[in-house]
Amino acid sequence: MKNWRTLIIIGVTIFIFWLIKFQLGFPSADVSIIGVILTVSSILFGFLAGFFISELWTRYTEIRMLMGTRTSEGINMIKYAEYFFRNKKFKKDFKKLVEKATIADEVVEWDEGHLEESYYREIENSFKHIKIKNKKDEIYFNNLLDSYHQFVEATVRLDTLGKERLFPSEWIMIAGLSVVIIFSILFLDTTHFFYRGIILLFPALVVLALSIMNDLDTLMWSKEIVSLEPNEKIFDALGVKRFYLKKKKKFITLAKDYRTEDDLKGELKQVYLNILKRRKETS
Repeated sequence: MKNWRTLIIIGVTIFIFWLIKFQLGFPSADVSIIGVILTVSSILFGFLAGFFISELWTRYTEIRMLMGTRTSEGINMIKYAEYFFRNKKFKKDFKKLVEKATIADEVVEWDEGHLEESYYREIENSFKHIKIKNKKDEIYFNNLLDSYHQFVEATVRLDTLGKERLFPSEWIMIAGLSVVIIFSILFLDTTHFFYRGIILLFPALVVLALSIMNDLDTLMWSKEIVSLEPNEKIFDALGVKRFYLKKKKKFITLAKDYRTEDDLKGELKQVYLNILKRRKETS
């Protein structure tokens, strides 16, 4: 799907500039002046775009790694907890609290991690029901605590990284240079075949670079694999049906049977409503 989107972006951009320049007759200007403007703006754009993409890619790879770590530790936590499921009170509370935290994570956006942290910390409340009777119990309990702490730590770190996005001033700089480049290209003379190629291809490359930056900045890049699927594996480990927001259905290809916010009831529905309420209060 991402490959089709890239081709569509390139195709639409080429068509728009072909229409403006070759069909609507956008005027030409002195090539020497345009050449200087285009050279300077292109160098600045290339430097800034390269720097921003590198910065965003580093953030993206760290988030991807943390998502894997959190999922792994979350599944380990559930497996260690299963050893104590003979305690029905612990089993009920633990599964319910983990499910609530996982639903909260699915509802919040990347820069709203602070809205879900309390649900992750409440999981620890279920541990009070565990009774340590022998050495084996102690080993499993210590492993459970270690995995839980790693689970929460990864969540807190993800919240920090999720908030680290490009500043508006950085977007203004890169957008301004893009406009300068695009208008400079439109003023090129179409009598030269080489200039025709630049007029059609260069704007498409600029738009594609901006699209990549936006996808990395908003973490839309491989959203299902990186953002959705790791969290859904926690639902699988709990033995409950997966949960997705309705607005994210367009990203789902790996799941067929799942819940949406319309299917939630009781405490789980309240988690969803509480996050919506807190979102409004902090916006």
